[in-house]
Amino acid sequence: SVAIRDAIAASGILTVEVHLSNIYTREKFRHKSLISPVAKGTILGFGANSYALGLEAILDLLDER
Repeated sequence: SVAIRDAIAASGILTVEVHLSNIYTREKFRHKSLISPVAKGTILGFGANSYALGLEAILDLLDER
């Protein structure tokens, strides 16, 4: 959503985009993310484990600060 992307960009909140499935193996319209340009990184394709990996990434990024 454009509104979510704009909110992330305006807030400056550290963001990691997470997708359960690999969006690049799905329908063509799913290949373009509005969030990726304002996210620190993207994790995709690891099923429910994607959430754990996303949290781990956020914690690592916070430790770097």
